[in-house]
Amino acid sequence: MLLPNAFALYTALFLQRGDRWLLLQRAPHKRFAPGRWTGLGGRVEPGELGDLRGAALRELQEETGLSADALEDLSLRRVLLHNRPGEPLTALLYFTARLTVDVLPECTEGTLHWVSPRDLAARDLIETTARVLPELVRDVMRAPQGGEAVRLGTAYYEGAAIREVRWS
Repeated sequence: MLLPNAFALYTALFLQRGDRWLLLQRAPHKRFAPGRWTGLGGRVEPGELGDLRGAALRELQEETGLSADALEDLSLRRVLLHNRPGEPLTALLYFTARLTVDVLPECTEGTLHWVSPRDLAARDLIETTARVLPELVRDVMRAPQGGEAVRLGTAYYEGAAIREVRWS
């Protein structure tokens, strides 16, 4: 097996309000994961490597128009490393925050929906999101203001599908 010679870094931000989470149903015309569900975020630009929180906030602003002023307790909770066959080595940075304004913002990437954790299984979640979001929900229940050590995980593949995720 050839080792990747590229590295990609992405943010994924999951906003909470009360007992619901803001999820993005990606637009049907998107090249990656059309119609599937995930959080807000995107690629970390090379100049943002020294400010990963800033990269997540930039993506939030670009996709919804929301700024850091609308958030409380923005926390990097988990990092998932994966090497999907034929793709670059990738790290996904999972942030959570509480949304302090009662809005359902417009989104340039698809449609946003407030979803209860009990309804997650009924959504066609992107595979990595399906593995991480339940962990994030538990993390926030355990430590609402963050402050815990960031958990590092590795996704192991069997063909194109994730076989398992192991967390440190």
